Amino acid sequence: MILDRLQVLEREGRRVRVAVVGAGQMGRGVIRQLARLPGLRVTAVSERLLERAWEAISEAGLTAEVVGTAEEAGRVIREGRVAVTPNFSLFLLEHAEVVVDATGDPEVGARIAAATLRGRKTLVTMNVELDATVGPVLAYLFRSANRVYTVGMGDEPAVLCEMVDFARTLGFEVVCAGKGKNNRLDRRATPAAVAAEAARWGMNPRMLTQFVDGTKTMAEMAALANATGLTVDRPGMHGPAVKRTELARVFVPEVEGGILTRSGVVEYAVGDVAPGVFVVVRVPDGPVRRDLEYLRMGSGPYYVLYRPFHLASLEVPVSIARAALYGEVTMQAQGAPRVECVAVAKRDLARGEELDGVGGETVYGLAEDAVRARASRAVPVGVVAGARTRREVRAGQVLTEEDLELDAHSVVVQLRRLQEALVEAGILS
Repeated sequence: MILDRLQVLEREGRRVRVAVVGAGQMGRGVIRQLARLPGLRVTAVSERLLERAWEAISEAGLTAEVVGTAEEAGRVIREGRVAVTPNFSLFLLEHAEVVVDATGDPEVGARIAAATLRGRKTLVTMNVELDATVGPVLAYLFRSANRVYTVGMGDEPAVLCEMVDFARTLGFEVVCAGKGKNNRLDRRATPAAVAAEAARWGMNPRMLTQFVDGTKTMAEMAALANATGLTVDRPGMHGPAVKRTELARVFVPEVEGGILTRSGVVEYAVGDVAPGVFVVVRVPDGPVRRDLEYLRMGSGPYYVLYRPFHLASLEVPVSIARAALYGEVTMQAQGAPRVECVAVAKRDLARGEELDGVGGETVYGLAEDAVRARASRAVPVGVVAGARTRREVRAGQVLTEEDLELDAHSVVVQLRRLQEALVEAGILS
């Protein structure tokens, strides 16, 4: 049991040392939870807005000091306080075994991943935008270095990944794995348009924009597909309004009265499914179906495995402990991408315009089959920040390599190019 092992560490005077990057809504939750659990310790927090870091640390009942060098960090940590810095830097890794990326920014996440890899530490990411873009190459690089890279437990993709594995281990065919979408869908949402709502929730407007314009859901389901071998039924998925009781009727193949043209896909639903997640499975075997009927799961052949909640940052310590104690991965991409989260223009874009990336006013993400995305030379939304348009682009158009000049100095762009080279060479397949 994870808790038993953590309690043993605590009794022995040892703790898993954790550095958290990002003290927004998600990072704050991680810091609070780590402070409550035995055998785990926050040694450092990196956050460009120092006031936000202080608030998160204070809420957790911890004390801190801003540091600028490795020596200062070491002193503060030895004194039992948290070292705080506005800029993530490698010296923090000297005092941590696990790094948590709670930023949600692909470029920042790529820099964190590169530094963590150089420091030969474990990386637990909540940055699904990064994983949907370069998760396959990060999984490959960390495995090659005999280190752990994993998406953290708590958000829907990692929860669903475990549910899919559970279903398959029982011999069930996974027809569909999906999430309930909490927010309304407005593809043209901008930070300015959602600023008031974001303030009410204490959120960064760019983060809320990702939720509302659908990018977050698209990236989450792309990451899940790449970890499980599932795919999308169509660009952007279906996303119907459906009640929880209707999941096994709607998310099944058309020939069975549902909306899917194929089995083995990721999806999302609008309605009372949120904040839960679900897996629709098919069980053709008679005796097993009789057992399931006896267990009040229905008469089949389609059944729903449903988890009515996901606890986001509150569950992340589970992945931290698994990775640190046992070297276990909660979720990571397996081989080449199955689904990409491609960039689509939110509005008409002028020639030479600089794009602001995920959660901005110029683009949103759309989940697309990776084979189709490669054939059309579609560009992932996670690499477009700082790119410039080579020509005019109409609103609603998927951006291609011909449309954009990417930022060659971007770390996420460099990782993406390495990933594409590994796929081309057959190393990632």
